Amino acid sequence: MNDLARNPPGDHRIRATAVGGAVRALAIRSTHTVEEALRIHGLSPVGTAALGRLLTGALFLSADLKNATDSVTVQVRGDGPLGGMTVVAEPDGTVRGTVRNPVVDLPVTPRGKLDVGGAVGAGTLTVIKDLGLKEPYVGQVDLRSGEIAEDLAYYYAASEQTPTVLGLGVLVDASGVRQAGGYLVQLMPEAGDDVAAWLEERVLHFPEVTWLLEQDLGPAHILDLLLGDPDIRYHAAEPVSYRCPCSRERMERNLIALGREELRQLADDPEGIRLECHFCDRRYRFRQAEVRSLLANPAPGGESHAQEEA
Repeated sequence: MNDLARNPPGDHRIRATAVGGAVRALAIRSTHTVEEALRIHGLSPVGTAALGRLLTGALFLSADLKNATDSVTVQVRGDGPLGGMTVVAEPDGTVRGTVRNPVVDLPVTPRGKLDVGGAVGAGTLTVIKDLGLKEPYVGQVDLRSGEIAEDLAYYYAASEQTPTVLGLGVLVDASGVRQAGGYLVQLMPEAGDDVAAWLEERVLHFPEVTWLLEQDLGPAHILDLLLGDPDIRYHAAEPVSYRCPCSRERMERNLIALGREELRQLADDPEGIRLECHFCDRRYRFRQAEVRSLLANPAPGGESHAQEEA
């Protein structure tokens, strides 16, 4: 893989193996992805950092999805002022998210950093993998710090029994998101204690991911520096982006899923119904006649024609 192929421009996720296959690694640049979340939700700086870290972390989780219809949902529920976050990632590298209270202002930490842990608070992290089976896989752990990276690493260790090192970062200034990204390194079953000790030493004094991105280093460069393995093998570089797949048809299906009785009550409102997608802020209006049409013809995409509002 040449340098351009392993270091393409823009947001992307790269996969690699090292130490003869005993180590699996991924790295992501998600700057524009997080910037889009900031634009849509009007996030404060600490809200941008929190949701941005979770968006990037979910992109690591979605790298393991096998089928185009699979998805992974990550929910953080804490008692801090953010009030909770939900992120959904697809196997194609797209991700979307929402936060209950997008504008939260807290003093910086003694180290001068945005207080993501304080904004999130104590609570739980839940991972829901929809793999097309009868029931989704659900794993839940208590939050370790609310800083997201440590919480996701703990999830991998506790729920998936995979020792994981994970770094996430979002750098925000007055103009918006300057840098965002992360890296993930996991020990494969064949990795011995010597490999674990080697990795721990490599990570101990490794710079923050946003500092590395500020030096114009891409995800592959970050893995080069972190692992220091001249025989590292890069397997794929994939674009990542913020994208919401909501549509009129999906909103119709959501209305139909409410059941006939509730839909009949909604059809009594002469003003119709207005629905809003919490992931992308699009708004859809169903006139009263269109809601009644759904009652008469409940097949999605049938006689109803909702209007998408600006």
